[in-house]
Amino acid sequence: MLRRLFSALTVTAAAVLAPAAATATSAAADEYGPSEFPCVITFESLSVTVGEPFGFTVSCPDLAGVTITVQIAFAGDADAAGEPASAVEVAGADAEELTLDDDGEVSDTATVSAAGDYTVQVLDADGEPLSEVYTITATAGADGAGGGGGLAATGSTSLPYLAAAGALLLLGVGTLVTIRVRSRRG
Repeated sequence: MLRRLFSALTVTAAAVLAPAAATATSAAADEYGPSEFPCVITFESLSVTVGEPFGFTVSCPDLAGVTITVQIAFAGDADAAGEPASAVEVAGADAEELTLDDDGEVSDTATVSAAGDYTVQVLDADGEPLSEVYTITATAGADGAGGGGGLAATGSTSLPYLAAAGALLLLGVGTLVTIRVRSRRG
């Protein structure tokens, strides 16, 4: 009985975790699902200061040498007046074409000129998304200037994996308690 239980738990765990371990082998953006994007953007901080450059790194290990576009778009809630498109400068534009190095990485800086929220995403040559959409928040400095700072943010979401692990743990504990109760009765 206990062997069947452990076998069932192993099969369940494998079924839950197998999709997370799958990797994409093609560079075509339309072959990736919503949670299987090949690129990840790492920011110095998700909270930036207006007028001060902030750094970011794009990592696409399977796309070494490919030219990508990093698009930063105004998402609203601006404190300053002006055109939303003029609030972003990535080397003078709101979208910048960058070429990934041999490791599939590239670093750059961007500057925003109005407080508010901005979305950042990596796109391929056809405009198809290669990363999830990240949100950064720009705030005005205390005296019009100020340092960013903070911890690096990768945009990674591990919550679904933690929830699956917790559910499997609860299932296992519940099964063991049920087995012990039944064995004491019989």
